[in-house]
Amino acid sequence: MSHFVKIRTEIRERQLLLQALSELHHSFRSAETNELTVRGYAGNRERAEVVMETGSNYDIGFQRQEDHYEIVADWWGVEGNTRLRQQSFCQELNRQYGYDVVREQAREQDLVWEEERILENGDRVIVLSERG
Repeated sequence: MSHFVKIRTEIRERQLLLQALSELHHSFRSAETNELTVRGYAGNRERAEVVMETGSNYDIGFQRQEDHYEIVADWWGVEGNTRLRQQSFCQELNRQYGYDVVREQAREQDLVWEEERILENGDRVIVLSERG
């Protein structure tokens, strides 16, 4: 019986996904298509484009689906063998990815990064302005 769970995300840009994982200090492998293996319970496997190592026999994968990525993992095994928790991992990844998207869009639109504050709950407030 497979324990794999697939979680739809708003993550669309591969390079920003890889950047967010790096900034969060996660080790991962990536391929151009869903050709890597995500390990789960009792030898069960899923395919993914990006596979994050958890330090256990269970991985977290990212499968490309048309215009977005899905997170695929055997969370029973991940949570039972690591300090990672599904909800907090997804929140942290989405927060970092969103931050990287804003940073990239600001750069593309030549906006000035005026101010950045991190609130007690971890959210960021960013103030941008046009040049000149």
